[in-house]
Order: sequence, then structure tokens, then C-alpha cells
Amino acid sequence: MRPINFPKNLRAALIDMDGVLYDSMPHHAKAWHRMFSEIGIDTVPEEFFLYEGMTGGDTINLIIQRECGRDATPEEKKQLYARKAELFVNSGQKQPMPGADLMLKTFMERGIDRVLVTGSAQSSLLNSLNRDYPGAFQKGKRVTALDVAHGKPDPEPYQKGAGIVNADSSEVIVVENAPLGVRAGKAAGFFTIAVTTGPIPREEFEKEGADMIFSSMKEFAEWLDRELPGVLVSRLDKCVAKFNPATMTVVTDANVDKAVMSLFKHSEVIEQGNKVVLSPGEQHKNLKSVMQIWDALEAVGATRKSIVVNIGGGLVTDIGGFAAATFKRGIRFINVPTTLLGAVDAATGGKTGINYNGLKNEIGAFHQHSEVIISSLPLRTLSDKEIMSGYAEMLKTGLIADEVLYNKLLDVEGILNDYGHLEEVMQRCVLIKEDVVNRDPEEKGLRKILNFGHTAGHAFESLSFRKGTPLAHGEAVAHGILVELILSHMTMGLESNEIHRYANTVLKQFYPSAGIRCEDIPTLIDLMAHDKKNSVAGCPNFTLLRQPGVPEIDCVPVSKDIEAALEVYMDMMG
Repeated sequence: MRPINFPKNLRAALIDMDGVLYDSMPHHAKAWHRMFSEIGIDTVPEEFFLYEGMTGGDTINLIIQRECGRDATPEEKKQLYARKAELFVNSGQKQPMPGADLMLKTFMERGIDRVLVTGSAQSSLLNSLNRDYPGAFQKGKRVTALDVAHGKPDPEPYQKGAGIVNADSSEVIVVENAPLGVRAGKAAGFFTIAVTTGPIPREEFEKEGADMIFSSMKEFAEWLDRELPGVLVSRLDKCVAKFNPATMTVVTDANVDKAVMSLFKHSEVIEQGNKVVLSPGEQHKNLKSVMQIWDALEAVGATRKSIVVNIGGGLVTDIGGFAAATFKRGIRFINVPTTLLGAVDAATGGKTGINYNGLKNEIGAFHQHSEVIISSLPLRTLSDKEIMSGYAEMLKTGLIADEVLYNKLLDVEGILNDYGHLEEVMQRCVLIKEDVVNRDPEEKGLRKILNFGHTAGHAFESLSFRKGTPLAHGEAVAHGILVELILSHMTMGLESNEIHRYANTVLKQFYPSAGIRCEDIPTLIDLMAHDKKNSVAGCPNFTLLRQPGVPEIDCVPVSKDIEAALEVYMDMMG
């Protein structure tokens, strides 16, 4: 079990490289020994294990002081370290340390930030990290010898690593294999784990105050996988405990149960609650699935003080929310969305429902969630298509409510390559939607701004199904946004550069073609005229923009303007 002083709210792991991620220290030791031998200084290869973590310049200075009674000159440090680096590169391939991949996988699955903190500036290994440990160290989350004024055993490298992720001492662990590295971690005030992958005896790590000591990376990784619950589990368990429910029922579907539920294997909620696994797919978004949940609630004697935890995409949160809304006239529920679209759209807003007689969400109720837990962790199981479908909803949110957010979202690759950054913008989108919903819970006014991009988007989506080349909902909305930006320019004075910026930066780069031809325009206009959100039958109702962040609801352009906007859209899309 975890020691008592192990961080209860672990957010970040600061990880050494040589001897932790790579079995490279024997190569370093031999390179140092040979380099000093070439200039007539006798050393023992094993002694360099003791200096691990120091910068190259500090190691050279230590030996020169000891053997020559003076400090090494800057030129000596530069030349000698260059020769040592050459010998290291030529000493053969450095293999990843057995167990390091499991350690990093566990940190990633549990939502723990990883920061590389190494005393090395060895480019050959640093360049191998992305190949050997893909996705483990995001851009900007590396501290090397080139980034600090004082190397280990000074605490500066680890202090700087914690600062990168804005974590305090109660939220951080250090993973080290060198006594000087342990000293640096403890001096920085962090819980420090030593892994004795080299010849240095355990006693040396005990002297430095290591909080835990493992004999191999494999041993540490297996312990970590067994004992570390992770951020998402902690958030879920704390959230449920806050409501002190009479009973707990977890609702998910078979796809999520297979792909995502392993993230919750340490959760008390999952272990103690009864679980309902629904059949996936829109054809199962029906009363039979709702009855399956009702039966499970009855089986455990659920009361109005019970709680339902919905873990899944929009289908699960819609059905689970509707079951909660109707059981005993309404019980509490928590949504844990596992898709980007579900997180920023379906899981918030209080709309619950099921399909009926072939009509989507025909039967439903407004019933507000007790809480939504937003995490980017489950998104790692999604395809690019699913991610981009949800991304369109985030773009829409920025356009209607927050120009700063929208400008950030235009850097699509930058957002999607950093899960921490992605989670931040997800949270912002949810806060915006919740604010809108709280001010207009039943869509009588302000809430209509959330329909931006959807009147045209729904038409694209319906037409794509008729053609047998279906677009995902978010893909259709992405195209609908461009049409409605064009309409906004034509009728609201939106600057034309906003149209081109969106089309060129996002739509053409990241979304598939909608395949629209001239003969499709009348069908699209007809589909817009029959959109369920229209106030007057036959009259397409749009939310448009005067500028990013300044929406206008209940806009009813004339047919010729809609037709002209679609023609401009086609010209722009080529």
C-alpha cells in the first residue's frame, strides 16, 4: 500500500533520464573514464555513478579540482565535455530501461503530469525520447543542464520542473536513481523515490533521505500501477462522497466499458456501486435501455437520495440523465463524459432524452446534473475523427462567447498535442455553456446562441446521410459554422477576414469535404427550413455574429441570402 506521506493529490512526477528512462549510466561512466584517461587523469568508472545528476561542467570541475588543485577553465569544460559526449555517442545503443514504459503509461493513464529533469545535455538521448516514449513528455516539459544555473544536487532543477506544471510540494514526486538526485529532490521539498538501477548500494540512498527505495524500475512501475489511483479517480470518488448518496449506480455502454473503464479500476465508486452496461449505438437510445437502468435502481433500493454516475459519450449521458430525471420524479446524477463532443455539449445543459419512433431525442426532460467531471484522459482512446467532431463544438463556443478562447482554439495542433492545455479549454467551454444554461435553462432566449453553426450544420449532416457519405455531427457543424459566418458578414457586418481565417486555418486543414454541389443547394435550404429549432415553420432561424463573442439570436435571412451564402461557401471550399 502507499506510504502515509505519499502525496494524496499527486499532480506531477519529475523524472530523471539516465538510469531511470535509459540504461545509459554504464556508457556515461566509461565515456567519462576514457576521456579523463586521454588527458592523463586516472579515475575509476564506477565513481561516475556517484556524480550522476551533476551537469557535465560541474563533473569536470570536480575532477580537475581534485587532481589538479584548481578550477577547470570554461574552455576546458567545453572541450572536455565535447570529447566525453563523442565517446558516449560512439559507445553503442542505449536501451530504454525495463519498466520505464509501464511507469510512464501509468502516469499518463492516471492523469499525472510528467516533467523530464536531467543533468544531461546529451542530445542523442534527448532526441530519442519521442521515439521510445511517444507522448510521455509534452512540449515544454523538459529541464536539462542547459536550462539551469545550478545542477543537482542543488534543488533548482526540480524546483524549475515543478514550476513548469505549477505544482506545489504536496502534489509532486521525484523519481531518481542517483544519490545526488535524491538530495536535490529532498532539498526541493518533494517526496523522492530512489530506484537502485546502478552499482550504488541502498545505504547511500537511505543517507540522502529517499522516501521510498525500489531495486528496479520494473518493481517501481508494478507498484505504481497497483497502488496509484490517479487524478480522475480521486475527483470522481470525492465528488460522489460529497453528495453522501444512499446508493450509487454507474451507467456506461459496452464500448466505454471495454476501452475506458480501466482508468477507474481503483475507484471506490466503481467498486461499490452497481453497474449498468448498455448496448452502444443510436438504435439502443430507447425506452428499453432506460428500463434497464430503472431495474438496476430498483434492485438496490434506490431512493431520491441516491445518485447515478454516467460514464460515457452523449448517448450514455442522455439516457442516464433521462433515467435519473424520471425515477421517483427525479434523482441526482453525475456525468463523466468520455468523448470531446460529450464533454463540451451533451454532458452539460440539462437536456436528457431518448429516441422514439425514429426521431432523435423525441422523448426527454430538462433535468440538471449535480456535477460534470471534465477530464482529457478518456479522450486518448478516441480516433482523430471523434476528436475533431468535438473540437467543432469548442470552436463554436469560442465564437459565440469568448474571442480569446477562439483565438487559442485556432492553434488546433498546439491544443491537441498537449492534453493539459486541451483540458483547460474544455473546462472553459463547459463553464461558458453552464453560464448560458443557468441564465436560460429551457431555451427561451439566450440559450439559442448555442445553436450557432447548427442550423446549416444539421442540414449538412442530414444531406450527408441521404447521400450515403455520412458526416459526424461535429464535422457537419464545422461546415455549418463557415456558412453562418458568411451569412453574418452579409447581414450583420462581420468582418470578412474572420471568414477566411476560419476557413483556411481550421476547416480546410482538419475537416473532410462535405461534397456539396450546386444541385444540393435547394435541398440544403429545404432542410434548414424544417429544422426543429425554427420559431416559424418554413423559415430558417439562425444565430449569427456581429463579431466573435457578440452573437445575435433569432435571425431569419431571406432565401436568396442563404442561397448566396451557400454559393460563397462552395467557392471557398473549391
